[in-house]
Amino acid sequence: MSEHFPVLSDRFGFLTEVAGPGPVCVIGHARPDGDCVGSQIATSGLLAHFGVENFMTNADRVPHSLRYLQGSDSISIFDRQALGDAALLYVDCADEGRVGPKTSISLEDSRRLGNVDHHISNTNFAEFNIVDHGASATCEVLAGIAFDLRIPIDSGLAQVLYTGIMTDTGRFGYAATSSRVFELCARLIECGASPQLAAENLYENVSLAKLKLLERFLGTLEYACDGKVCIGELRQRDFLETGTSYIDTEGFVDYARSVSDVSVGVLLEERKTTTKGSLRAKRKEIRVDRIAAQFGGGGHACAAAMSSPLSLEELKSGLIESLRSRVNCR
Repeated sequence: MSEHFPVLSDRFGFLTEVAGPGPVCVIGHARPDGDCVGSQIATSGLLAHFGVENFMTNADRVPHSLRYLQGSDSISIFDRQALGDAALLYVDCADEGRVGPKTSISLEDSRRLGNVDHHISNTNFAEFNIVDHGASATCEVLAGIAFDLRIPIDSGLAQVLYTGIMTDTGRFGYAATSSRVFELCARLIECGASPQLAAENLYENVSLAKLKLLERFLGTLEYACDGKVCIGELRQRDFLETGTSYIDTEGFVDYARSVSDVSVGVLLEERKTTTKGSLRAKRKEIRVDRIAAQFGGGGHACAAAMSSPLSLEELKSGLIESLRSRVNCR
């Protein structure tokens, strides 16, 4: 069978040789999603296969819907003292800042050993950059590497990788979903991954509080740019009054994008000192990653985000102005 990522697989092998016995800290981006959590667990397993001591950490807790994954309980909340002198292996992070503002500052003097990712805006900031911009998910890259290197994949690891791919492809509906994605997922199912188990935990396991928060978000949706952009927002009071947290907004922006004739969906979240913005486009030619970059963010051609010191109103106005030319608005 042909290799999926021959160059990246060799590079990952070299990384494990350079890492030696470790320790290596596998760190993912703040507000982890399915691809981030899956990538952390999978990377940890691959390193262990090569005898590299490692541990996983993140600035934020694993979402409830992903705690069914084997190994998710081993992802600790970031603690600089616990890190010691471990080398860093970033996963699903386009740049060092994606691990969170405070976390990234505390890691400035740490060794950036590796960077496994698929974002088009990745800055190749590590010694070993294992990045494929054409891949749909970081878990797709890791699944390909595992198969290329003939690493045994049990049902637990298969479920982790399948979940990461499924979430970052929007249940296999986004533009980056390729024939390779289906080939890899078919092999993962043969290894024991259960599509039903993933769907039940991710999409049929929603709290009533999150639904109430979603109700508030949907109530704010409005058009911009001649109806080609749909924007919704959430204020701090919305989280307080519904008893939810910022992690509960996962997937909300997709509702804005799903509106008929809309090209870009936008979610704005008011924080204490910043405003979080999420962008989702229906066409990769729009390149929302470039829009996000104007406000200190980044991401994919069709999915990007930023955290800005601007107020919600200021960021909203700036995004609308920047999106006008991208969606051919008069």
